[in-house]
Amino acid sequence: MTSWREIDFRYDWVYLVLSALKSGFDEVQKRGEEQEWFDGLWQLEHSESIFGVAFITAQTYIVGVVGDINKIRSGSGKSVLNKNKCYEDDPNPLPNGVNRILLINHIANYYKHQDEWNGWKLNNTTRFLATVGINENTEFPCYEVSTILWDEKHAIELEKLLLIISEWREYILSNYK
Repeated sequence: MTSWREIDFRYDWVYLVLSALKSGFDEVQKRGEEQEWFDGLWQLEHSESIFGVAFITAQTYIVGVVGDINKIRSGSGKSVLNKNKCYEDDPNPLPNGVNRILLINHIANYYKHQDEWNGWKLNNTTRFLATVGINENTEFPCYEVSTILWDEKHAIELEKLLLIISEWREYILSNYK
């Protein structure tokens, strides 16, 4: 019997959020066309927060997937999985071996907590980001992660982020439920 938790009900709301964020990119581009002083650096400055919110949205989805799989498992009498076990299981890591789900999780944590840190605080998040070349000298970390996960030419195509996390969800459900 299929549990309602096996249905990807989060997909639609993530799609809506990412679509709304895409309109933010359109606004940034429009401003760049209308105001000469609003150059590429200003555009990246404004876009960084859009990417940050997109990664937080993806992180929320990822957390929900782990909750769903554990409710499905406990309903079947199976043990609960540690979220890290799920996060660490990426069926399609980046060519350099970096786990995409962990990268999304860490960049979301970075974006949420960076203002609390006094400088570049060394912690699990910053250590992981360093594995992909993001450090205290990286001006736009969220943008950089988007170009790592999908190429720079398509950086603002946030549907690529949804594709990554929804494919991961299918993989986790098929392997752990």
